[in-house]
Amino acid sequence: MAYLVASAERRDPAAIQKSSPETWRRVRRYNRPVQLALAAAEEVMRSSKDPVTAAVISLAPCQPGSADLYRWGEVVTAGMASGSLGDLRMNPTQTLHAVDNLAMSAFAITYGNHADCLGLGGAAGQAWAGLEAALERLTAVDAGAEVLEEALVMAGDQDSHDESGSGLGVALLFSTKARRYEANGHFVRLVRIEKPARTSLVTPQPHAAAGLSTFITFLKQQRPGLVSYDVPGEHTDGVSAVKVVVETSL
Repeated sequence: MAYLVASAERRDPAAIQKSSPETWRRVRRYNRPVQLALAAAEEVMRSSKDPVTAAVISLAPCQPGSADLYRWGEVVTAGMASGSLGDLRMNPTQTLHAVDNLAMSAFAITYGNHADCLGLGGAAGQAWAGLEAALERLTAVDAGAEVLEEALVMAGDQDSHDESGSGLGVALLFSTKARRYEANGHFVRLVRIEKPARTSLVTPQPHAAAGLSTFITFLKQQRPGLVSYDVPGEHTDGVSAVKVVVETSL
């Protein structure tokens, strides 16, 4: 069984700094997708029974990096074309922003987590692979598989690599134990992920967290029963259709 216990969304680094100064102290040196993903993760882990043993599944942003890192790359590209490099100075911590699994590593260090972990690359539609991985880990029956009670799925992304775009961090905490989902007070069980054939190709939205945000909104509105969430085409990889089957009960 895999029950959704808690979810969180974070969009504004300034709000994190104001409301959660300790969280901000831990994440401030990272780029915006990682800041928002970690802040959302810290919020849902308040509902965790044991953050040390929870499986961690992290989705890398489709728009990674930081404004300063992109500036550095543009300087190098222009310099190679002109034969004269410009200002290549960069804060050493900015190099961390090129690491896809940075959020996962930072989370593990903060909580001393040593459980199963998985980092998924920055490609459109990876969110549903993340949910599928969480379900597989919490329902594993192999004799040699690690016994897990909780799984965290977190994602952070931004609309563009410069500071003008907006960002979004999302986190979901699942448990094998039947516990009510904090957002609506119901039991919400993740049943399965289906991938029916798609009849035509669509253009996906390159954003790791947007699809999960829409999914959370859908869940909060559901009445008891078995329902199928047809993932909008723009939140898939553009090739595969995806259905997320969940069961809500009082």
